[in-house]
Amino acid sequence: MGRLRTVPSSCRFRRSAHRVLIAIAAACAIGSMRCDTIPAITTWSIRTRGDVVEIGYGSGTSFPQYAALHLDSGYFRLNYGPGSDWGTSIIIVPSLWIGGVYYQGTAIVAQATLDGGDLVIDYSGTIAGLSFEGRLRLHPPGTQSITADVSVTTSGTVSLDARPGEAFKPVMLSSMRISASVWDTSLAQAGSSDHAIPGSGWIIQPPASAREFALIGGTSSWKTNAPTIEIELPTPLSITGWVTPSADPNDDNVGFWAASSNVLSSWSYTITARP
Repeated sequence: MGRLRTVPSSCRFRRSAHRVLIAIAAACAIGSMRCDTIPAITTWSIRTRGDVVEIGYGSGTSFPQYAALHLDSGYFRLNYGPGSDWGTSIIIVPSLWIGGVYYQGTAIVAQATLDGGDLVIDYSGTIAGLSFEGRLRLHPPGTQSITADVSVTTSGTVSLDARPGEAFKPVMLSSMRISASVWDTSLAQAGSSDHAIPGSGWIIQPPASAREFALIGGTSSWKTNAPTIEIELPTPLSITGWVTPSADPNDDNVGFWAASSNVLSSWSYTITARP
């Protein structure tokens, strides 16, 4: 996890016992230019593979991967550390219905900096004519858990379709459940209520009003130790989801989201990955 992509002009750090991830602190524009360094203290590491930014945390030469940001789609994945597999993704860009067309996922540009012990990633993009800017703040992981704070603002004017519970989705979880034994998520939660995930159709109808929602992970015949992904909002929004029938375990057929009938100009939430 030593390779970083960074803005500063050609930088290849000399090997030193005191060297840390200075390239991030100096602002590394993801996908720009590569620099090599060997971290010496507990901190973050970034490596870009194609359109995926791999994020690790550790020291020396051991940097377990905790997160992955997909620059081609705005999908973000978290696990809770060593022993955790991957599972549910978080869509950190808005999704929306306009003119009978559903828009979900779009390319983003991103730049990372260190702020104290946190890794901060600023990102931006446009979807269906709506521009957005976001900030993703990853906190150092705890014991079998990691949290990230997300804040987003939008600019521009779009006319949403009248689709209660799904017209505008500021944050969405994307996962897989194709049978009782093959899944990345076993259960949906909204507030204090559990909701079984059906084989198809709505997960909650009518939508619930809640500040927290989650897709619960665990172990199935397909996946061992898939993480539980929780979203905490500052104020309640409509929570619901949809399951598209599928027989492909590599297909994300479960969507679970917060929704608004109007385009939000700003919002924030906290993501937690845990067992």
